[in-house]
Amino acid sequence: MPLRRPVDRWLLFFAVMLMAIGMVWVYSASWVRGASGGGGAATAFLVRQLIAGMLGLVLMLLLTQLDVAALQENIRPLQIAYGGLMVLLIAVLIIGPKVNGAHRWIRLGPFGSIQPSEIFKPLAVLMAAAWMVRNREAWNDGFGSLPKLVQLFLIFIPPMGLILLQPDLGTAFLIIFVVMLIVFLGGAPRWIFAVTMPILGLVGFLFIWMTPWRWARIIAFLDPWADPQGKGHQAIQSLLAVGSGGLLGVGPGQGQQKYFYLPEAHTDFIYAVIGEEAGLVGTVTVLALFMGILWRGYRIARRSTDSYLRLVAMGLTLLLVVQALMNMSVVLSLAPNKGIPLPFISFGPNSLITSLICLGLLMSISKDASA
Repeated sequence: MPLRRPVDRWLLFFAVMLMAIGMVWVYSASWVRGASGGGGAATAFLVRQLIAGMLGLVLMLLLTQLDVAALQENIRPLQIAYGGLMVLLIAVLIIGPKVNGAHRWIRLGPFGSIQPSEIFKPLAVLMAAAWMVRNREAWNDGFGSLPKLVQLFLIFIPPMGLILLQPDLGTAFLIIFVVMLIVFLGGAPRWIFAVTMPILGLVGFLFIWMTPWRWARIIAFLDPWADPQGKGHQAIQSLLAVGSGGLLGVGPGQGQQKYFYLPEAHTDFIYAVIGEEAGLVGTVTVLALFMGILWRGYRIARRSTDSYLRLVAMGLTLLLVVQALMNMSVVLSLAPNKGIPLPFISFGPNSLITSLICLGLLMSISKDASA
């Protein structure tokens, strides 16, 4: 009978620290907006984040008991989840409210809202890993492996198309990027990437170029000062926030950018508020904690005796860390704005719950004994 280790406590520690930082700065970055009527009270956003955190922790604890390896052989639960999320992704476009020009949420009355594209992230990892392992014999067949990879891409085209229609290019890009990494780690022939990556890059470029407001974001990224009161405003204010923090910051709660200078200060640009109020020390601490998650996730994958669990562990780890790096890159004007939250930290109940789901699955895999 295989041995079972305790869950990876370091992984849990890094995630809990990020959550604690998130709760502090969600309140710091949102109380002005909440008190001014945006949420009904100064603590409105914090309360919603705390409720989501408690629900997410319950799901995380339940998932630590899940036999993730069983999903490789019995893919029925994944198929049911895929079908259910397809229905929700369609429903978002039909009945979802329009918020900031996008249809991404389904209102659940007093219970908040659900964002299907967020839930699809861990499911995409589980599905892609299962497909790669179940068809492992095909990857040694040279060009004969192409039909299997085409089938995999056809599985992901419908949900990615629906996510792009919301529109949510950032989430679609993240999912495609992580799936491609799983395909790479799963043993697909290297020539596949020499062919598919340029094609995906060209499609992505055309998608942006043919959408005026997305193209305007690229122009603003290249030269935000060309339109400092318009498209470049967010990037400029974000850099001002980070730059004004110095080494130690101006102190928790003492930042000025949240006073409606920096849009989305409590969500996508909360890292800038941390930079302003906790300085370089704060931003580096957050980065170090995510690097800790990368370290433990890689270690969990390396020590796993099951090829499916190895792929899932690396996929979930990369999902969290790549998303974090994308968010930080936007805040530091190293990449154009994509509307990607910072896992565990940004305000967003759906994002926090999804991050904790990924954590629960990772901790379950960490209990798998190595040789």
